[in-house]
Amino acid sequence: MSVMLVYLLAAIVLLTDPELAATLCPQWCQCGLELRGHHQVFCSQGAMVDPIPIMAMDQQVEILIISAPESNPNFLTIGPIFQKFKRLEELHITDSNIPAIGRHSFWGVPTLQVLNLTRNNISHVLDYNFRGLANLLKLHLDDNRIESMPSGTFRYLQELRVLTLARNRISELVPRLFLMLGKLHELDLSGNQINELNPEVFKDIQELRVLRCRDCGLSNINTMIYRLLPDLNLLDFGNNEFKYIASDEFRFLRKLQVLQLDSNQLPVVLERTFGVQSHLQKLNLARNRLAKVTTTAFANLTTLRELDLSYNKLDHLETTIFLPLAESLRHLELSGNTISLVEVKYILRVVSKLRDLALADMGLSELPLGFFVYHEHLRFLNLSGNNFVHFPVQILSPVPKLQELDISRNRFRGIDERLLSRFESMETVHLHDNPWACDLCHITPIINRINKSHTGTFQGLKCATPYSLQGRSLESLHYSSLEWCSNTRSGFGYMNGGHSEIATGFLGGDSRLGLIAAGATVLLLLLTGAILLAAIAYSRKRADQYYTREDQHDGIFENPAAILNENGGVNCKVTPIDIAKTKKVTISTIDDIAKYSELRTLTNGT
Repeated sequence: MSVMLVYLLAAIVLLTDPELAATLCPQWCQCGLELRGHHQVFCSQGAMVDPIPIMAMDQQVEILIISAPESNPNFLTIGPIFQKFKRLEELHITDSNIPAIGRHSFWGVPTLQVLNLTRNNISHVLDYNFRGLANLLKLHLDDNRIESMPSGTFRYLQELRVLTLARNRISELVPRLFLMLGKLHELDLSGNQINELNPEVFKDIQELRVLRCRDCGLSNINTMIYRLLPDLNLLDFGNNEFKYIASDEFRFLRKLQVLQLDSNQLPVVLERTFGVQSHLQKLNLARNRLAKVTTTAFANLTTLRELDLSYNKLDHLETTIFLPLAESLRHLELSGNTISLVEVKYILRVVSKLRDLALADMGLSELPLGFFVYHEHLRFLNLSGNNFVHFPVQILSPVPKLQELDISRNRFRGIDERLLSRFESMETVHLHDNPWACDLCHITPIINRINKSHTGTFQGLKCATPYSLQGRSLESLHYSSLEWCSNTRSGFGYMNGGHSEIATGFLGGDSRLGLIAAGATVLLLLLTGAILLAAIAYSRKRADQYYTREDQHDGIFENPAAILNENGGVNCKVTPIDIAKTKKVTISTIDDIAKYSELRTLTNGT
């Protein structure tokens, strides 16, 4: 009751004081001028229920937006309530559980150019839903529950340029569905399980420039559709079930600029498949089953700027494939294939004007110095999902303009000071999902950087080892909480395979002090061991001398403890031999001792 009273009072204000009405704004909404200078009402808090508070809105509103967060949706209906907005150009009502459009909802709103009703519960649309929208240019009905549409559904929208029906429940497009839409330029049918496109459907929209039918369950296309749509410049048939593309498949699409064929089941790209697409700028063949690309597959694509061959089954690519693309290609993705590093290097020499390069998930553990020597223009480099443990900063020397580097999902346990310094010249560096070793040997340079700056480069990074710090944020670490080196087969985490750089070169000052202490300890142990061995050797030498008078030394051999002192050490006290009382001295060798059985059975095992 109170809500209705508010609307009644608002209506009285509108009638009695138009100037004051121009300043009205519904509670929980924001009103004002948007970037283009249009009067806008923006209600996004959610939990809005009928009726829509139009009586509390400025009559001069040009853009009305009603939306809601996913966790707090609206529950609204619409009807013929917008006639008072004489300047309304855009109406967006999304995430509001609208069940239907209504017969005369937009009658008397001839100024409306954009109608957006996405993410609602609309299940049916009929021609009378759109009467009165003679000047509508864009209609968005994505993410509803529309199952079917009769012929001529949009016949009152003769000025329509854009129609999006993505992610509904449409299973069939009836003939003449798009009757009177001769000016339509963009059509999006993605996410509907249509399975087959009938050429008859497209006879009324032959000026179409953009056609999207992504994830539509398509396995083949009647090429008559291409003949009916010669002006297409964007075709998106990604995420379907195509298993074969003929070499002359697209011969009627001479104006094509963007072709999306990713996430299908194509095994090969045949010779001159895109031979007539002299204006093609973007080609996406990612996530197919490509095992081969023929040497002339991209012949005549001298304007191609973006090529995506990622996540296929390619283990070999001829360098000659890329010769037609040498001057134009700026973006290349080879991620997820098993192409050898040598072949990649030769390919990169051909396409030397790249701005973006992706080599993710290729099992790489190292890159040779000079790998990017021909790519001074490179801006973005993706090396994520590989096996890098060590990354010499010299690899990046030929690419001084690099602004974004992705080395996430590798095996880095730490980053050396020189590479961290190189990061400072970049806008973005991705380091997440590496097994960071939070000890003095590995993480000290990063901790130094975190303490000096508060950039987002290290945000969200977590310790993998030691166990006591596992899951701890690197930003929360202090030197006092760091332990000595974690056990690892790759030494300090910077040397792997053929790398032989000195580990101390990568460590901070605190780590060097730790290494000095550890070295002193090891040296002390070695000296102690050497002294002990020398003592044992000396005792054995004296024992050999005692063999000259076996009758005088029987007691020693029968009791080995006689040569040890009370603490268990070697008793180095030697009783001198009185030469004056000795009449005969016999020196026995090991061979001589072997002749006497009594010497062979000495109790000390000598």
